[in-house]
Amino acid sequence: MVKRISEISFLSVLIGLFLGWYFVFQVNMLDFWWRMFMTTLIFSVISIFLGGKRNIKPNKYEAPLAIYSAAAAYLLFVVGYLISLLIPPFHRDVVSVYGLAEGQNALKVIILLVFIAFFEEIIWRGFVTEFLLQRLDVVPSILISSLLYSVVHVFTGNMALIVGAFVLGIILSLLYVITGKVSTPAFAHALWSLLIFVVLPLKGGF
Repeated sequence: MVKRISEISFLSVLIGLFLGWYFVFQVNMLDFWWRMFMTTLIFSVISIFLGGKRNIKPNKYEAPLAIYSAAAAYLLFVVGYLISLLIPPFHRDVVSVYGLAEGQNALKVIILLVFIAFFEEIIWRGFVTEFLLQRLDVVPSILISSLLYSVVHVFTGNMALIVGAFVLGIILSLLYVITGKVSTPAFAHALWSLLIFVVLPLKGGF
């Protein structure tokens, strides 16, 4: 039986997430990747403690579903990148995202990308989306959770990241609704992150 997440727990985590994303993108302490790793780790643990789902249990259907979803998300971002070529300010935002990886150890970023993807899914799908699904229909739950995931990126000041987070949030929330598992969107998120940053970066890379 799924534990019902309380409104106070949800609001507390949500406020914390806004503060956490502010810390990640605005506070100059350590480097970005370690700030993101620590923030998502802390809030994933808090989310589980407050009733969020953490069911990371792979099955034979999960790998192809995660791979296809990651590939579909990547192709959507390719389309977005091509559109950005027509809008110089938006294109500059896209290119600037890759600045986060410049001068970084590639292996460190790859490992942290995977961990961050899993931690984020425990937070955003296993807790935030799950809370909404316990109270609302599927469509508003997906839209609201994706909007929240997008809005916390406002501290980046990067419109490409804000829009990208909304699109990715919809895909990953839909996966969560379909499977009822955190692991499927987590694997898809990790694969997408590796594709977009390491394997087939749209611009720049290591």
